[in-house]
Amino acid sequence: VCTRRHFVPNLTIGAPVIESLRKHTKAYLDCHLMVTNPSDYVEAFGKAGASGFTFHIEVARDNWKELIQNIKAKGMRPGVSLKPGTPVEDVFPLVEAETPVELVLVMTVEPGFGGQKFMPEMMDKVSTHFVFRGRYSYRFLSRIVLTTSSL
Repeated sequence: VCTRRHFVPNLTIGAPVIESLRKHTKAYLDCHLMVTNPSDYVEAFGKAGASGFTFHIEVARDNWKELIQNIKAKGMRPGVSLKPGTPVEDVFPLVEAETPVELVLVMTVEPGFGGQKFMPEMMDKVSTHFVFRGRYSYRFLSRIVLTTSSL
C-alpha cells in the first residue's frame, strides 16, 4: 500500500482503506508513505491496523529516531525507503540504530508516476546494502524490497 501527499503530487490509499482491509485479512499490510511529515500519519495508520509503516529518509533526516520509536509504539514495524537519487549510505544509521528500521525499500523508479521503466543501476544499491548487512544478522536479507512501479 502506498500513500502519497506532498512528497509526490497524488494521494493513493489512506488509513480508512487500511482499516477496511484489516477487517478482511490478517495479511501483512506495509504502508509506504511518501509524505512530507510522516509523523502526522503514524497514529492513524496504527489505529487502522497497518502492519508496517515505511517512510522516506529524504523527509525524516532530522527526526528518524523519534519516528521509528513512534511507529513501534503504535504496534507497527518501521521501514525506510530511498529514492533513486539518494545514496544507500543515508539509511545505514537507521539500520544500525539501537531501535532500527526493519525494512529497507529501494525504489527502482522515480516516485510519483506509473509506467516507468526499471532502473537497473539501482541494483548497485541493493548489492551495497547486502554487503553492509553482512556484518549483522542474516534475517534482514529477506526484508529488502524493490519497487518497480507506482500505484
